[in-house]
Amino acid sequence: MNPGQPNHELLLRHLDGRLTPEEQAEVARHLREDASARAFLREVAEQAVMVAELERIGACREELTRPGSFPEEARKRSFPKVIPVDFRTWQWGLAAVAAIALPIGFTLLLPPTNHPGTVQVSKVTGASQLFGANGRIQNALTIGTTLGIGDTVETPSCGAWIELRLKDGSALTIAGHSTLRILEPDGGRPRFKLIQGSLWRRPGTGQTTTTVLIDTPTVAAELPAAQFDVQTSSDKTLVRVNEGLARVRPQWDASSLEVTKGHQVAAALGRKEPLAMVPQPEPINYWACDLWQVPEVILGRWLPPGGTERARLGVEPLLWPVSEQTSVMLYAAALAAWKSTEHPVLLHEDSKLVFRGRTERSHTVRFGFSAQKIRGVFAGKFEVDIPTAELGPAGATWEIALPLGRFRPLQPQLSGSPDGLELTDVYALTVKDDAGLEINHIELTPPPQP
Repeated sequence: MNPGQPNHELLLRHLDGRLTPEEQAEVARHLREDASARAFLREVAEQAVMVAELERIGACREELTRPGSFPEEARKRSFPKVIPVDFRTWQWGLAAVAAIALPIGFTLLLPPTNHPGTVQVSKVTGASQLFGANGRIQNALTIGTTLGIGDTVETPSCGAWIELRLKDGSALTIAGHSTLRILEPDGGRPRFKLIQGSLWRRPGTGQTTTTVLIDTPTVAAELPAAQFDVQTSSDKTLVRVNEGLARVRPQWDASSLEVTKGHQVAAALGRKEPLAMVPQPEPINYWACDLWQVPEVILGRWLPPGGTERARLGVEPLLWPVSEQTSVMLYAAALAAWKSTEHPVLLHEDSKLVFRGRTERSHTVRFGFSAQKIRGVFAGKFEVDIPTAELGPAGATWEIALPLGRFRPLQPQLSGSPDGLELTDVYALTVKDDAGLEINHIELTPPPQP
């Protein structure tokens, strides 16, 4: 036992009941995750028991040796030799507290942080991760996995998505590059924190649908029996209500706003005007992401301007956990359509996604996009691999127009075609090898006029 370790003092103050709520949570985490912390408390308990025994023997010796207390024969009785215990800088009183508390069991010192059965994984595609409330990390979630309070699920890759089934039969879906934490229920109502990314809710088929509470970095939303979608980043949130209603409150004050069917509300940090409900805009079938305006990206890094390109978005490495034992490295860049236009972007079978960019080394490039139903739920991912022969020589700028019909659906059970869907995000990547991919321009062109 090393008294110099800072966690030891914290553990002893925990046993003495002198911790703040934040320190109590830290102690609970140490005891869950650190075997040495549990061993330290066991050692303290053993020493405390010895101290208690010494105190009892000492008191008995004092009583026996006090004149007139017992007959002379008793005072002459021999006592075992006592070996003193070295508590170093720890107080005996704290150790005695440990001796009382520890026999009850370490489980009483660990308040439960996970209530099983809150939600269940009903569908999962692509890379996913679970950061458990008990400290465990699990790659590649499987259907049927039960999640509880304090658990956090993450979809680290562009092509990933997870559906979570609630007890009332409704479902929450998060798409790629999303992070969702399960919070303590509020009055029996399920509560979640969407830290980043996209979330959709599909009500159940039954007559009773539970109110769901969704927190983001900028808003808190109460959604009774609503079909909705939420898009959020670190400083901006968009809530769209397609069925039912929602009550939305900014995180910075107590005001709230009721959002009805067919309307939406946007909240951004630093904006002084109050939240306002507005009708959802009509879809558009042409969209261009002006990279030179430096929009917020989902994944990627900005490169210095070069040649004739004012904007150069480079890829970032992304470890894609395929299973507990296997991972694949991706080099990807991704952007959210909702961050660069106020209108839903409508997709048609004959629309084309145009990418302009380059690679430093010859390599197949995978292009993809995510979609949802217009004023509806998540509709899946679509991807296509373009070989070097179509892109041109390495180092040269290329521009390729890809009809949406060339993209394969990754989840055909959700939607076999992008026709009539809404674009949510776009991405480009290389698998395993960093080919120096950069993107300079992305554009969606409408179908040709008849």
